[in-house]
Amino acid sequence: GDCISAEERKQRAGVIITSVICWMVLLLFILLSYGIVLVISVASFAISWLLSEYNMRKLQAAGVTVSERQFPEIHKVLQEACEKYGVKNPPKAIVLESSAVNAFAIKFARAKAIVLHSETIEGALDNPAELRQHIGHELAHCILDHGSRRHFEIYKSPAFKIARELTCDNCGTAFANDLDSTKNALKKLAVGNKLAGKLNDESLLEEGNYLYSGISGWLLKKNLTHPPVGKRIQNATEFFNS
Repeated sequence: GDCISAEERKQRAGVIITSVICWMVLLLFILLSYGIVLVISVASFAISWLLSEYNMRKLQAAGVTVSERQFPEIHKVLQEACEKYGVKNPPKAIVLESSAVNAFAIKFARAKAIVLHSETIEGALDNPAELRQHIGHELAHCILDHGSRRHFEIYKSPAFKIARELTCDNCGTAFANDLDSTKNALKKLAVGNKLAGKLNDESLLEEGNYLYSGISGWLLKKNLTHPPVGKRIQNATEFFNS
C-alpha cells in the first residue's frame, strides 16, 4: 500500500466506480439471460486459463526459465522479492530476446510468469540494485494486474495504466533501495544500456513536463502505455525521498 503512486491514488475512485457498475451490469445480464451469460463467462474463463498455460510454455520454449542453476542471481533476487511482498507462489521468470514472442502470448502468460527481456537483464546483471529494481517492478505487475485484484478491476483506463506503471516503479525502487540505480535502470529502458549514462536528468524532467503540457499533452497522457522516462524518474525520486 505504501508504494501506491500519487497518480494511481487519483485514479482509484474512478476505477472502483467503473468496476462496480460493470459487475452490476454483468449480474443483470446473468439474471435476464437465465444463466446463459454465466455459462459463457465460465467458458471464456476456461479458455483463457488454457491459453495462459499454453502461452506460458510457449514463452519457456522461446527463451530460458530462471532457476537455481540457470541465472541463479536472478532466481535469488526473485525469491527475496517474493518474500518482501508476501508472494507465496513465486511466478516463473523467463528471459527472452526482445522480439522472440508476440505480445499476445506474453499477455496471456503474465499471470504465471515474469518476462525479462535479455537486453534489460544484460544491463543490470553487474548492478544488483538495478536487477532488484526490474524484478520488483515486474513482480508488482503480477501482484496488482494479474493477481486477485484483477478480478475487481475490470476496466482500467489508459491513465490508470500509466499510474500503475509508476506504482510498480515505486515497488522496484523500494526493493532496490538505491535511487541512483533506479534512475539508471529507468534510463536504460528508454535509450538502451550504452547511452543511458549520457542522459541529463534535468533535461529529462523538462521534456516530461513539456510532453504532458497543453491539450496535446492531455491527449497523449490518455493514450500512452508507459510514462515518459523523465516523469518516471521524477516519481521515483519523490517516492524515495518521502
